Amino acid sequence: MSWGQREPRLARRGCPDPWARAWPVRRRPAGDQTRTMQRWLSRTSSLFSVRTHRRNWTQKAGGLVEAELPANPMRLLDEWLAAALEQGHIIERGFVLATSTPEEGPTARTVVCRDVCEDSGSITFGTNPNSLKGRSLRDEPRCEAVFRWGTRQVRLRGTCAVDDDNTEEMFRTLPRAARVSLELLNPVGQGNDVSEAKHQELLAAVEASSSDPQAPPATFSAYRITASTLEFYQSLREDFIVDRFLYVRDGAAWNPPLRLAG
Repeated sequence: MSWGQREPRLARRGCPDPWARAWPVRRRPAGDQTRTMQRWLSRTSSLFSVRTHRRNWTQKAGGLVEAELPANPMRLLDEWLAAALEQGHIIERGFVLATSTPEEGPTARTVVCRDVCEDSGSITFGTNPNSLKGRSLRDEPRCEAVFRWGTRQVRLRGTCAVDDDNTEEMFRTLPRAARVSLELLNPVGQGNDVSEAKHQELLAAVEASSSDPQAPPATFSAYRITASTLEFYQSLREDFIVDRFLYVRDGAAWNPPLRLAG
């Protein structure tokens, strides 16, 4: 060995140089390669199949044509809700309610649409008036509701207020277990900190209860969002040329829908 050359580290320790011998090249049998490709295709195709299903479901209804849109946007919202229910979408009546106040800042959560009123141009939902959204709506009634089903979306902006006349009727439409749980939460305070033991106690109390409450507790109130604008969005293509229409309220009536660029 000439000056300046160093033996491999393993060789200096009396170990054979691992690079001195040819390592066998491991090749996958043709069958293994085929199975690997099949597994990869099955994983990726499952993602594409969900996206394709969502797009195909929307395409069944066809594109939106301005001349065929109803004068009242609440009718179109009701039709899209019915279509989502028929197609079995998860929480088809669920929508994201966004609120904002100077103290709390912007917040959003999912609630359930209980009714669509064509005459008043409003939607209803129920919640605890002392919750974060209840407090936010008390301080700032302006809000936005966002529905989403596949490639369809509806944005409803307006003002929200407690609907005392509708609270009792809405409460009675809830499942019995939901009504029982709201009664049990009334003394605890919905949204307050509870121990794990108290949580388990509440669960057991709901299961053991045989009551059928009809009067709403203080932890439940009906709310009504009166819309000022509704925007309908529907994508049928892979690009951003979409169907997008905006309705704006003018007093008790609605202006004709405006087509917006995607």
